Amino acid sequence: MGFFDKIRDYLNEEENLTEEDIEKAESLVSSKKVKEDEEDIKKDNSKSKKSLFKRLKKKYEEEETDSDSEPKKSSGLSSIKAKKYMENERKTVQDFCEQLVDVSFHSEEIKNEYKVVTSYLTDIQRIEELPVDMANRIISISERIEKLDKNRETYLQSENLLSMEQYNTLSNYEDNVPETVKRLNEMEARDTALRSDMGYLEGEKEDLRYMRDEYTNIISRMRGVMITVMSVLLITSIGIMIYAFVTRSNVTVYALGVGAIAMLIFVVAYAKYIDLKADIKDYDAKLKRAVSLLNKVKVKYINNTNTLDYIYEKYGVHSSQELSYQWEQYNIMVRDAKRYTHTNAEFKDRCDELVNIMKKIGVEDPFVWPKQTNALIDRREMVEIKHSLNVRRQKLRERLATCEKIKDNAHIALRAAVTANPGMESYITDMLQPYNLKIDLH
Repeated sequence: MGFFDKIRDYLNEEENLTEEDIEKAESLVSSKKVKEDEEDIKKDNSKSKKSLFKRLKKKYEEEETDSDSEPKKSSGLSSIKAKKYMENERKTVQDFCEQLVDVSFHSEEIKNEYKVVTSYLTDIQRIEELPVDMANRIISISERIEKLDKNRETYLQSENLLSMEQYNTLSNYEDNVPETVKRLNEMEARDTALRSDMGYLEGEKEDLRYMRDEYTNIISRMRGVMITVMSVLLITSIGIMIYAFVTRSNVTVYALGVGAIAMLIFVVAYAKYIDLKADIKDYDAKLKRAVSLLNKVKVKYINNTNTLDYIYEKYGVHSSQELSYQWEQYNIMVRDAKRYTHTNAEFKDRCDELVNIMKKIGVEDPFVWPKQTNALIDRREMVEIKHSLNVRRQKLRERLATCEKIKDNAHIALRAAVTANPGMESYITDMLQPYNLKIDLH
């Protein structure tokens, strides 16, 4: 790296400067004639020179403000450049060391995964080379495992038939639920009958009230008729008397006729009045009895309804049909839970049996095969698994080769750094020591 290259790294400039430009800049610092040389630098259109000048001018002005400081010697810039160069070198070496550490750990992970994939392929080869009787036994156990697993899933689906709250409620009153369902059916039937009776009695009460009011109106009208008739007869009698007094005639027959008619009308009206009064009294008695019955039915209805509401609240239902349905679902859940427990126990036994067989034939990872019984049953599934593992292993090889290439490049770069600067060897060793990594730097 030349002198100009070092200056460029230090000043972070990307333009090309000549050695003459650098010498001019150094003379500005040593001679303290910034104003005179500034006009010469402005004549150059290069942005790199202007940037360099401004940096050096600022450095010069800072040195002027410090009365105790001595003028910067020409060797100061060189020491700063050397220090900057060493910092860049250390950063580069550090980057390569970190890269080497990362790729080393990554390589170990790939190698471990590669071993696992290889062991799977080896296990498959052992299984495929088994004798026919052993292979048939494994297939039989695998088929049983799959069947039991499907049954477990079927039994588990019944867990959603009732909520946990409903299930716990029915479980707490399990012995009383059948009797409660029967009782609810009877009470709901009684509730319907009582509502029907209340409706009938309510209608009967209204009919009796209507008839009583009608008879009361008839009596009122009869009174009016009787008053009218009696008034007419009185006027007629007065007229006959006046006629007899004026004409001196005998009106006895007429008087008797009018009297008989008046008496007949009065007797008929009075008899009818007595009958209507008796009917009204009878209707009053019936109305009183209907109201009494209606009140009794209402009391029974309220008691029955309160009992129903209490039972509904107790079981969290709205009818006997809903409770009956929940009871059926509860029995299904209990039955399936028992079946699941039995099936699950057999499922574990068959899985353990398959694992033991795999251990006997030398399979590295026998616990994975109870989860891949379909591959043990269907050869096509096994071929698919082998293909997937081979593809996976090939990709691991490629990744491992890439890691090795990166590692080799890092080794070459670090050796080159040590060759250029032997003092870097201890720095590199200290960087890699915490990770137990050792490389040949010579």
